[in-house]
Amino acid sequence: MKVIIDNIYSIENTNPSQECIPYIIDTNSEDGLVVIDPGLYTKFFKELEEYGFKVDDINHCLITHEHLDHYGGCFELKKLNENIKFYAHELAVKQIEQKMELEFIEENYPGYDYDAIEITETVKDNEILKFGTCELSCIHTPGHTPGAVAYILELDSAKILFAGDIGGSALRVHGGNINNYLSSMQKLIDLNVDILCEGHSGVFKPAKNITEFIIGYKEFNKNFQIFVEVDQSNIEALYNTTLKLYELKEFDFALDFCNYLIEIAPDNLKAQILYKKIKSHNPPKVDYIKKVLKRT
Repeated sequence: MKVIIDNIYSIENTNPSQECIPYIIDTNSEDGLVVIDPGLYTKFFKELEEYGFKVDDINHCLITHEHLDHYGGCFELKKLNENIKFYAHELAVKQIEQKMELEFIEENYPGYDYDAIEITETVKDNEILKFGTCELSCIHTPGHTPGAVAYILELDSAKILFAGDIGGSALRVHGGNINNYLSSMQKLIDLNVDILCEGHSGVFKPAKNITEFIIGYKEFNKNFQIFVEVDQSNIEALYNTTLKLYELKEFDFALDFCNYLIEIAPDNLKAQILYKKIKSHNPPKVDYIKKVLKRT
């Protein structure tokens, strides 16, 4: 567990590309702790004890969007504290409250199991949630999914943005929409926050680095959408997608994309040069792009 700023923590994750990073807010009030996206497993919450907390201090759970890697562990939280309240956008509720099909779970999270939970309260754009003296402003950010939201917490020392999946795809096959995504990301850029707590990539600051990060993923998703949904023979779009992943230091996914690029365009010199650069970082194996293309 890491301290981000006073009373705000992140739970370290050994595989953030597979499972999200949970964030904890200590409200210093009867509302106890607020968790943003518990991820797939709650085993990480044993780290709370090292900071003097207990798991049953978690009274509120904010789910940023309807993807299992962000909310799968909610049912375990419910077992630990039956009074915990779960919050999600109304467009995310139906998927969260229905258990995913076994075929999907086995394909993406082999051996994983969970139970669906009921959302206690739905949230909407510009709604303010008050926990003690903490006020979290909800921002609807459709694009990655229809029900995606982010939260702003303004402290005296910093304006903090919690965003579950800026780096996720905006493909239709994943429930995304590229135009909505680009609009939502610009909305987040315009907030000019001091600290970004992102669901997979971790913590970014100051504002300049946050803006560069979001712009990078806007470029990634524009090229990725062109290749997957418009023209799967567009080698330039696939190369630009791969290059942007490399620049964003997503070396595992960059290698997967580059392997596929070389497979379909073996004589592409730029791809071969980029492959050597990516390979030098010794990224772990990821099998992603072929799965996406198979679904489409």
